Amino acid sequence: MRLASLVGIAVIAWLLIIGEAYLFFGFILEYVPPLHILGSFTVLSVLKVLMTLGLVVLWYVVIVWLTGVYVRSKVKSPPPTSSS
Repeated sequence: MRLASLVGIAVIAWLLIIGEAYLFFGFILEYVPPLHILGSFTVLSVLKVLMTLGLVVLWYVVIVWLTGVYVRSKVKSPPPTSSS
């Protein structure tokens, strides 16, 4: 049972990585403003950095939350009994 929980955390971490890579490369990097707007590149660069930091914070929060859930579930569960 302990292995299933760890595999679940690893699967969720990989899904987050794949999903956030898709968002980063599919949406954040692909957004280009019209060239005639003066100063739009600076604003867009700051916006892209903030969105990327948001993805990083989201990934970190989810992983810390999953780790906390896993640890709390193991602390509450009774210790395994030996079969010998």
